[in-house]
Amino acid sequence: MKSPAGILYVIDTLRRGGTELQLAGLIARLDRKRFSPRLITLRDHEVDVLPPDCPHLELGMDSLASVTGLGALNRLRRELRTHDIRICQTFFQDATLMGGLASAWARTPVRLGSFRDLGFWRTRRQELVLRPLYRSLTGFIANSTAVRDHFCSHDHLDPARVTVIPNGLDTAAIPFRPPRAVPTVVGIVGNLTRPVKRIDLFVEAAGRLAAAHPGVRWEVVGDGGLRPALEDQARRLGLGDRLVFRGRCPDVPAILATWDVGVLCSDSEGFSNALLEYLLAGCVAVATDVGGNREAVQHDRTGLLVPTGDAQALAAAVDRCLGDHALRTRLAEAARTDAVSRFDWNTCVAAHEDLYRRLLADH
Repeated sequence: MKSPAGILYVIDTLRRGGTELQLAGLIARLDRKRFSPRLITLRDHEVDVLPPDCPHLELGMDSLASVTGLGALNRLRRELRTHDIRICQTFFQDATLMGGLASAWARTPVRLGSFRDLGFWRTRRQELVLRPLYRSLTGFIANSTAVRDHFCSHDHLDPARVTVIPNGLDTAAIPFRPPRAVPTVVGIVGNLTRPVKRIDLFVEAAGRLAAAHPGVRWEVVGDGGLRPALEDQARRLGLGDRLVFRGRCPDVPAILATWDVGVLCSDSEGFSNALLEYLLAGCVAVATDVGGNREAVQHDRTGLLVPTGDAQALAAAVDRCLGDHALRTRLAEAARTDAVSRFDWNTCVAAHEDLYRRLLADH
């Protein structure tokens, strides 16, 4: 019987973000009879999101262009050679540069990059560094067709080298609550450190609709440096205790069970875990028509899509949902059925394992 194929995942850091939790979930669910995962983080991490049976090494590097960066590159190469790693998969730009160089140096058979957003973070300098490296990789995994198409166009990649595997969730762990006849809560889950998430549009929509829906409360789940400015915006709009900033919440499904409408109004989005949770929970989704959102949500069938940057359109869509119980019921039931069939962890992990096996057979 063959030994499990060694896989090394390399990521900048492992914290409670969307990509990081997807990676942790994938590692936890890989078939250990076929694959033996290991993890390297370039910088600090949160131990509690790391699967306990996955060996982990933290390189503790400051920057790529430093003494610690050069030392980390050599340590990474040694890890690849020492543990006979057959697949190296990287996440985020620093890890892709380090992992791509080290795996080429170590002659790792399969070298994979990951595309998980629309590149809003990339600078021109990073593009010039990463593009030559991309040519040396075996292939890539993107979490949506929109993400694949963006990078293929922007970086002149052959689409055949990019496999689309949407995010996975433990669908059974997110209970479905049928929509209530009288809605009481509209909410948003988002990172309050990134302006691209446009939480300000959610606050503005709340201001536009508060008078028409006096029995509805508005909630923001998430935290970050933008919170003080958003709280000031809410005060200027006279929302008072009608809009609540709940901060970070460890049990998001429990919160979604109290919501009637879930909003995602980002200007850029790869494939949102929060949006998938809305779809599963019976919390009717109103999302911007950008990136992977239009693949997760089928407009007027499993949710509503609105243009980016348009608070009026966002408010109108939320208003439509709040005023129509039959619409909320139809959208929520269809969304749950569709999300369970397409975005369960079993589907996601099986797609990764199938790709790994095919690439190993070819290399």
